[in-house]
Amino acid sequence: MLHSLCRRTFLAACAAVAMHALPAAAAPLEVIDVLGRKVTVEMPVKRIMLGFYFEDFLAVGGEQAMDRVVGISKAAWKDWRPQNWEVHLAKRPSLDRLVDVGEVEVNTFSIEKVIALKPDLVILADWQVKGIGADFNRLIQLGIPMIVTDYHAQTLERHLASTRVMGQVLGTESRAAAINKEYEDTVTLIRERIAKAGKPAPRIYIELGNKGPAEQGVSYGDHMWGAIALTAGGANITREVVKTWAPVAPEQVLAARPDVILIAGSEWRKHATAQLMGEGVSPDEARTRLAAFTRRPGWSDLPAVKTNRVHAVYHGASRTIPDHASLQYVAKVLYPELFADLDPEATYQNFYRKYLPIEPKGTFMINLAGGKV
Repeated sequence: MLHSLCRRTFLAACAAVAMHALPAAAAPLEVIDVLGRKVTVEMPVKRIMLGFYFEDFLAVGGEQAMDRVVGISKAAWKDWRPQNWEVHLAKRPSLDRLVDVGEVEVNTFSIEKVIALKPDLVILADWQVKGIGADFNRLIQLGIPMIVTDYHAQTLERHLASTRVMGQVLGTESRAAAINKEYEDTVTLIRERIAKAGKPAPRIYIELGNKGPAEQGVSYGDHMWGAIALTAGGANITREVVKTWAPVAPEQVLAARPDVILIAGSEWRKHATAQLMGEGVSPDEARTRLAAFTRRPGWSDLPAVKTNRVHAVYHGASRTIPDHASLQYVAKVLYPELFADLDPEATYQNFYRKYLPIEPKGTFMINLAGGKV
């Protein structure tokens, strides 16, 4: 009897120890995405379909966060930023084995592929949600948790909200908070200095250089580069005629006589005259392509060209968490005397060093006149 009692006591003690050693079951987590939607997510999330903002996801979650991704919109990474994709692929070959669910802008996005992944969570950009229309509601009706993020708007509020909600669902809130602080500190510093200086806003023209000098590329309203220019204290010459992004008549640029010109480029080597910027692009290549834009009819008479205030920026360094480096650059080219102490290139490189698994090697912001801004 005593032996049996001792045995039961011993087993009960072992069970208590074992139960104490096991982690408590995680409770469902309710988060709020950038659309103000309340979304309940079962934690920890193990199967994620990631639509866009790939490096942002990595920055917030750390390299190990990609272990939970089961599907992506591959073309939105591989085709839009090909060299950046290759650098990440060399670091993590398994990226190429992720299920490709298609790309929204070219109408190949497949809701059936998304459903087949049996994801615990779908993360989509706001522009993707708008693009898939009724399919978004269909996924909601199927009970698949989805959060919406948005760095395209280039507003402080949506940048912070996107980073915060990704940190919550990935369990990396402190990392997300640190990233958000760096971003908010930059925005605050730039806004305060410009307000204190009280200087007239320089006129700025920004164009996506993917079509080369022979054809007018899109410009921006209060969106993406246009929003960056506004925060940086510039008077965007296309703001009144462009809502989000669209090309403007060449005559409008000539009539507006911008003080500063920015051409956004990327790793578009398949396009013979497009503005090259980004991974693997040399300064000489970038400047050669940029100089061709200044030979457009009438551009030699523009104040920006006459005073050598023509620049190229990496399009991949917009609508993303580290685009506070681009904001610093635009502010510095608009107000050199106010922001002489800023080093946008160092800001960009340091962000990757702290938060991402690759080291950027290429040209990401450049002055046609040569030398460092």
